[in-house]
Amino acid sequence: MSGQALIIGKEIEVVSEVNSTNAYAKENLRKNLDSRGYWVFAEQQLQGRGQGSNRWVSDSKHSLTASFVVKPQPWPGKDSFWPVRAQRLFAVCVQDSLQEFVKKNVLLKWPNDVYLDGKKVGGMLLENGWQNGQAMWTICGLGLNLSSSPAFPSESSHLDAPIPALEFLQTWGGIFAETWKKRRLQSDDVLLQDYLKALWGFHTYREFELIATGEVFGGIAVGVDEQNRIELLVQGIQGIESRHYEIKSIRWR
Repeated sequence: MSGQALIIGKEIEVVSEVNSTNAYAKENLRKNLDSRGYWVFAEQQLQGRGQGSNRWVSDSKHSLTASFVVKPQPWPGKDSFWPVRAQRLFAVCVQDSLQEFVKKNVLLKWPNDVYLDGKKVGGMLLENGWQNGQAMWTICGLGLNLSSSPAFPSESSHLDAPIPALEFLQTWGGIFAETWKKRRLQSDDVLLQDYLKALWGFHTYREFELIATGEVFGGIAVGVDEQNRIELLVQGIQGIESRHYEIKSIRWR
């Protein structure tokens, strides 16, 4: 499939088996194939990646794995860094459109998990391509458990209907496309505020772990900055302190 999709996320390319849909989309870019805007859907994904070292193995009977490429798009103000804006735009579009589709409470757990009624049902993975210090493209990847999966025996889906993944994407994809079309020109401030409202576990005391040392400490998540670092309020020597942590430096307990 080639050519610019008219609406981001509306058209679909189906591939039978790939290591990962993100890697497939990246290879299309390397070959100068125009893959902007349409979903690459894999009937089976063998080496999908989540955050850090996590892996996402899937097949179309149980899981959705799909990715699309978007180039930096103009937006009002241009105050934010494109990769950060792309991450927030993708996240709120996933949250909005899923919530409309399933009619249940969908939240996002920083940095990239998708929760439905308090249970994890999937995750997002974004990758950026660079040239001379400028982001040239972003691959937006999404994985969702649509029903109980033998690939994840300890995890079952909380999306109500055990709908085949491609059928789900064909239906939900239209909602996502319209959501992206509506939100892509929103200001950075509006996107940030809606993103923060959609985040699970914020403004509540939680325990966190420093990945490098294993140290566990308590804090309250209150924001996400322009480097996509989480802002925590923690008890310091001099009282309550505001601290910022990179994605790969900390995990929720």
